[in-house]
Amino acid sequence: MVEQSSLSLIKVRQLILIGIMFIAAFMLADLSLLPDHLKKYYIYSRVYMQLPICLCFLFSTYHQSCAKHYQKILFVSMLSLVYINYGVILICWQLGQFAFPYEGTVMYSLFTLFVFRQSFKYGIAFTICVISGFVILNLMYPIYGDQSGVKLGFVIIGSFAGLLGVRQVERALISLKTANLKLDKLSKTDHLTGLYNRRAYELRFDEQISLNKREGKSVCVFLLDLDNFKDYNDSYGHVEGDKVIKCQAEQLLQLFKRKSDIIARYGGEEFVVVVSKITHEQCIEFAKAIIEQWAQKKLTHGKGKAGQYVTCSIGFYIEHVSKNTDPIKMVEKADKALYKAKEQGRNCFYEYKNDRGK
Repeated sequence: MVEQSSLSLIKVRQLILIGIMFIAAFMLADLSLLPDHLKKYYIYSRVYMQLPICLCFLFSTYHQSCAKHYQKILFVSMLSLVYINYGVILICWQLGQFAFPYEGTVMYSLFTLFVFRQSFKYGIAFTICVISGFVILNLMYPIYGDQSGVKLGFVIIGSFAGLLGVRQVERALISLKTANLKLDKLSKTDHLTGLYNRRAYELRFDEQISLNKREGKSVCVFLLDLDNFKDYNDSYGHVEGDKVIKCQAEQLLQLFKRKSDIIARYGGEEFVVVVSKITHEQCIEFAKAIIEQWAQKKLTHGKGKAGQYVTCSIGFYIEHVSKNTDPIKMVEKADKALYKAKEQGRNCFYEYKNDRGK
């Protein structure tokens, strides 16, 4: 996207071409008003000065740095067109005492501010330059005679009205963008833990697999389940149960700190962690660390078949990513490993290995 604008570069190119057509249309209209001896100067200003500026603006959108410097390019290009228009007004007056229509100045301003979405910061500078140029022109030459004040007032009001409009549009776009970001975050976040929800995790997991396919790295999937959690909820209530779930989330965030690590609430009391660029030894160390976190926490349980404290079971599967890697199958294997950990008495971890089969 274009810097500080809601326009894409493709849209900008389309608008430039439309602008060139507008200039051509106004050119035909202006030529019908101009005296014959002024027409060649007018045509020269449009064809040999304004058209090249428009084309340079158009070609600049194909440069890789255009998006970064769009506001500056827009400012210079459009202000150049305005001052060339001032030059036309001056030439028509000096060579033929002809008061060339000034409305084009307002048109350029509104086109810059509204159509091309000049930012408010650059819009202030643009408006000041436009008005200053018109004021100087009218102070130096009595082009519009007694009507100079009226013409100047029209340019000032039109330019500032456009600037205020841009400010309102910019604020509305910022508010909309902020609201969209919040909605996007809410749609991807588990409301209880603040971790990724299952939908967001699946999207991120696919991205990580694609990235690691290119780099040829290993990825490990950890599935965690709080042991005998139903008994805990039944005995202590869901409020206390939610605290345990949030505690598990916090512990995982302390352990997995890289930006590439994916931590999500998989459902209920289950969590999933995806770690890229990891060795087999590191997987084991992480699994041990998760078990140890609960051992140090010593959060009382002792209900149903549970031991004295809250514990968790872990299943994990590590794979060197290749073109045949399937994220769904990786999770299935980690889930089978979790089932084995439960079979072995809980409060432990188990690794799925392909040579062990099912």
